[in-house]
Amino acid sequence: MKRKLCALVLAFSAAFSGCSSVNIDDQQFDILQPVVSSEPESEKPSVQPIHEVKLGYTAGDSLNPYRMTTQINRELVPLLYDSLMRPDKTYRPENQLATEVLVEGAVCVVKFRKDAKFSDGTMLTGADIVYSINTAASSDTNWKTTLQNVASASVNADGDVVIQLKQPDLDFPALLSFPIIKDGTKDMDYPIGISKYFVGGAWLNGVTLTANPLYYQAGGNIQKITLVSMADPDAQQFSLKSGDIDMVYSDLSGSETAAMSTSNIPVTLNRLVYIGLNGNHGLLQKAEFRKALSTALNRDELVAKAYVTRARASMYPFNPEFYRLDGMELSAPRNLTEADALLDGIGLTERDGNGFRTLYQSPVTLTLLVNSDNACRNAAASLITEQLSQIGIRVIVSAQSFSQYEQSIASGNYDLYLGEVRLMDNMDFSLLLNGGSLGYAVPYSQEVADLYKLYKETGAGIQSLCDTFYNQSPFIPVAFRQGVISFNREFQAEIVATEQDIFYNIMEW
Repeated sequence: MKRKLCALVLAFSAAFSGCSSVNIDDQQFDILQPVVSSEPESEKPSVQPIHEVKLGYTAGDSLNPYRMTTQINRELVPLLYDSLMRPDKTYRPENQLATEVLVEGAVCVVKFRKDAKFSDGTMLTGADIVYSINTAASSDTNWKTTLQNVASASVNADGDVVIQLKQPDLDFPALLSFPIIKDGTKDMDYPIGISKYFVGGAWLNGVTLTANPLYYQAGGNIQKITLVSMADPDAQQFSLKSGDIDMVYSDLSGSETAAMSTSNIPVTLNRLVYIGLNGNHGLLQKAEFRKALSTALNRDELVAKAYVTRARASMYPFNPEFYRLDGMELSAPRNLTEADALLDGIGLTERDGNGFRTLYQSPVTLTLLVNSDNACRNAAASLITEQLSQIGIRVIVSAQSFSQYEQSIASGNYDLYLGEVRLMDNMDFSLLLNGGSLGYAVPYSQEVADLYKLYKETGAGIQSLCDTFYNQSPFIPVAFRQGVISFNREFQAEIVATEQDIFYNIMEW
């Protein structure tokens, strides 16, 4: 069955990210009612158009998208290079250089704009797209991972690009987010691309990006972007406060923007915080026991206290913002009554003097590994210990250095571990299932495997997949983290941002 998809896009990095120590005060959020006043309201000043923006970058790193290594430079890619597709805020693929994407089985056909010109004036061709696919797939970037399901790419008789996949994936168009560059330019300092801006020149402390007069869409208000060299990218907050740059993005893996006295907006991330389970250990082999642990979690408390509300709770392995979840109940309330009933049902009815359930006259005890370098996850681990004690499960936290933590997981020396992974934009969580690259000792479920395969091939049955996943709980989703864009209060742009493109609506600023 052919499906039309409008696309969007970018990255993946199966990594456990950090969260530095932050002082957190208790916060109370009130709903404020409008105040009735006899004084006439003054008119809200109109937002003035912005014509120039100052951004940070690393001068010592490349602006070639397939060579750059720093995150601060990677954030600039959407300004300089359009992709075939990009994701909107709900991870729905939308067209950029593509006009239509058709997926049938393991074949993806991409039709593309015939009016798109590179910054040197030449027209976009299918050969350029195939060249970009091959460049991305062989690069040392996240795009290599997102394109790992590509077997080959070619141009057909109609001039369209045909991508042969290794396995069917109806959501593959969401991965067509790699930069499109002109054939033969991958080794240039600034490969020739198609986008809103191009590198127009240099100044004393950086380079300037100039609005592209050949761009296929109408230009926005911003005609010039000044890139300011940051000797220390981690010190961007100081440059923001001093006015040297206008905005800063952080994925909040550190505390660099947490205390900034600036305005900010949240950015949805596809970074799943989860509890990994060792299916080879005792009671964790039982689906009822695993489900009881998931059911007893107070995810809302974990989000509020461990992640300072900069996350969104989820009991499913899909981002709550994902458009395919529309119409589903996505709240993740804990249910201690159900959790207790599940544990009673597998015979764990006896308790010791401390209230812990017993098996063979010993308290049921689980060891939870956590990276000692990550303050957020250490806080979460403490909360999880407390929450699971309320259903009579004793949890001992083992905080280890990252190298020890990795080694313990790889060797299967754990009951539970608290981790984080960045999922790709097609919401592929198979890397966390049995046999996946991060599957480790995860318990196997044939039901989950069958429903997941059906979903990947057809896009159907996501509700059944989520329900079965929850019942089997091969791993336990906790939350999806958020990032933040901070900007000076004088900066009046109405910013809409995604993880893949923090300049998502720059043409409307």
